Amino acid sequence: MKRPYLFILIAITAIGIPSLKADEIKKEANDTIRNFSINEVVITSSAKETNNLRTLPGSVSILSPQIINNRQIDALKDISSFVPNLYMPDYGAKLTSAIYIRGIGARSSGQSVGLYVDNAPYLDKSTFDFELTDIQRIEVLRGPQGTLYGRNAMGGIINIYTFSPFDYQGTKASVSAGNHGQFKAKASHYRKLSETVGLSIGAYYDRHSGFFTNAYTGKKADREESAGGRLKLDWRITPSLTASLSSSFDYTDQGAFPYGRYDKETGKVSPIYINDPSNYNRKVVSNNLQLAHQTDHFTLTSTTGFQFFKDNMHMDQDYDSLSIFTLNQTQRQRAFSEELAIRSNTTNKYQWSFGLFGFYNDLHTEGPVTFKEDGIRDILQPVFDNINKNPNMPVDLYIMDQELYIPGSFDTPAYGLALFHQSTYNNLFVEGLSITAGLRLDYEKQEMDYNATAKMLLGAKTSPESPAIPLDYMYAPSVIDVHTSQDFWELLPKVSVKYAFTPETFAYITAAKGYRTGGYNVQLSADVMQSQMQYDMMSAFESMMPGKVEEPAPIEDVAAYKPEKSWNYEVGLRSNLTDRLQGELTLFYMDVTDMQLTKFVSSGNGRILTNAGKARSFGAELTLRAQLSSELTADVNYGFTHATFRDYVYEKKVEGEIQSTDCEGNYIPYTPQHTLNIGLQYNKQIRGSFIDQFTASAQFSGIGNIYWTELNDIYQNFYGTLNAKVGVRKGIVNLNLWGRNLTDTNYQAFYFESRNIPFIQLGKPVQFGVEVAVSF
Repeated sequence: MKRPYLFILIAITAIGIPSLKADEIKKEANDTIRNFSINEVVITSSAKETNNLRTLPGSVSILSPQIINNRQIDALKDISSFVPNLYMPDYGAKLTSAIYIRGIGARSSGQSVGLYVDNAPYLDKSTFDFELTDIQRIEVLRGPQGTLYGRNAMGGIINIYTFSPFDYQGTKASVSAGNHGQFKAKASHYRKLSETVGLSIGAYYDRHSGFFTNAYTGKKADREESAGGRLKLDWRITPSLTASLSSSFDYTDQGAFPYGRYDKETGKVSPIYINDPSNYNRKVVSNNLQLAHQTDHFTLTSTTGFQFFKDNMHMDQDYDSLSIFTLNQTQRQRAFSEELAIRSNTTNKYQWSFGLFGFYNDLHTEGPVTFKEDGIRDILQPVFDNINKNPNMPVDLYIMDQELYIPGSFDTPAYGLALFHQSTYNNLFVEGLSITAGLRLDYEKQEMDYNATAKMLLGAKTSPESPAIPLDYMYAPSVIDVHTSQDFWELLPKVSVKYAFTPETFAYITAAKGYRTGGYNVQLSADVMQSQMQYDMMSAFESMMPGKVEEPAPIEDVAAYKPEKSWNYEVGLRSNLTDRLQGELTLFYMDVTDMQLTKFVSSGNGRILTNAGKARSFGAELTLRAQLSSELTADVNYGFTHATFRDYVYEKKVEGEIQSTDCEGNYIPYTPQHTLNIGLQYNKQIRGSFIDQFTASAQFSGIGNIYWTELNDIYQNFYGTLNAKVGVRKGIVNLNLWGRNLTDTNYQAFYFESRNIPFIQLGKPVQFGVEVAVSF
């Protein structure tokens, strides 16, 4: 597993072996179910792209319904490694939906990969992890897509499209059960109410009892239950005017954060041992209205989106049996977006697209932290113990609170506007040569209102044995009431040159600017208020202090982080090498400045997003798809990323002193160097038997190395997992056996530190089960 190149060599060799006659890959005329992944017809369209998606001068992966079904893709995290250089770890809770593409990602605040569902954007990655049901296709565009998609597209874009009732009519239902208490039920119905109106409705329920046991309680730490549905109404108002209205709902209730302490010396992970509740629940409602007017010359599209989500997270932030501190964070989001796009709809050499995009994202966050008995004794009281050591102090200061509640209320509204244009000129100078150029002017304003009031009960003792005398009458409560804002302007150019050797073989070169907006950290509220309380209290006793009381840094400076920018250069080749073999090869180089990196605050009690100097990322991506026989298809997807710091100094507070380490040349944390996926799919139609069809699929996925820290001292080696699915069909009934991580590979899914103590979440163990599906 430590040599991913070996798997690629074997797979390429295997793909090249078979030699088939043309009639061996023909489909029978009366066979409406049989469909091969290499030639599966998937309708693709775009409201603003001036190139056909399949001949786009860029790195594109298209996941068809067949691929989604065979590979057991139930959520976005299941496409990890199948899409080269894309990694979406499955850890923590659905709140933490980090996506990494080519070394670019966001683990906490913000996002670097955009998500669109039926052309409407999801403006917060806290909503990215949801059930994928009745998906018509998934498109992944790797590399900066800022010209058409804006500031959230620095790493790439994921477009998800759902089925229209005009594309499919009927009813589908399935029930699945497996080990670890897994149970899933899905049902959907599609019908045309008339020749111009279609309706689809679907619902699902999914649960499991958990994979990891909390040794403190003896119960599973990560059980999960989710449910939801989607309603879609399509209306062909006139032959040239259409409307589509969709609404979806998703509910999740889960145990969360199954982290065990990690021993750096032995490499072992201790059992989970959490004494305070850790769970997460979330409600998401998404609505989308799309209007399209099409003529012989142009297509005009309006896409209006509204999303509401509300969540509640309880976290034992010390992740052990001590009662140090807990967090109860809630979020409430109301997000509106509107995009008007018009593009040419002719067969001329020149194609054009113009658009206007606007959004408003209203996000309210409550993040109160409660310091408990052990936290007051071990974290807060030592500050005053150092003061008490001064011989000039007439009394000793002690914290009298049994628990200290530190509130934090944040309103972080953001709104933005963008104008964009893209042009493509085909057959420039010579036939087959084309150029695509675009530019986007992007403006965004972010605001932060931070309100909090807290007071620590401080007491004085004349001797360790004497009772403490309350001193809270000598100082007022600490109050934070801050309003601040930031404005961001950015020009996002992109240019691509493509040469088509044949209609199905072309090469291209692309240069594009990537951009991720700045913002505000709301996770550091406890540290900010703790510093403010200490300052206010010490100021009240300044005459007794051994030195000058240092005022905390302005919150506007502490909480804010700057935009991240990059230049991306890409060279690619895409071809149908033979009638049975398709391939794509991409080389890329990315230069990043002001890289946004998640790091822990000096106290170790939280994490923030900060700018981390400069970085570079370069690598390669390979995709091969082959028809090995009339029943057997195969594919190989491989990505290599070498993402390192060019200029970054890592700082860490140890025993009250800041230690600095130059990390130039170190690998960027959390992004894998290699992603590998090798898949086989077998589909056999059977005539004159008790079954009508036999299907089987298997996929090997490999990921690694993943470095967990800026120092690169802790990492996960390259590891592999095996998924498989076998099924039979009789009439309208399908019976499938499925398995995930059948090798029961033990691997690290996530690493982090709390109070300078390392913790690990392990990957999910072997899973297997049975599914019954009916379509009629």
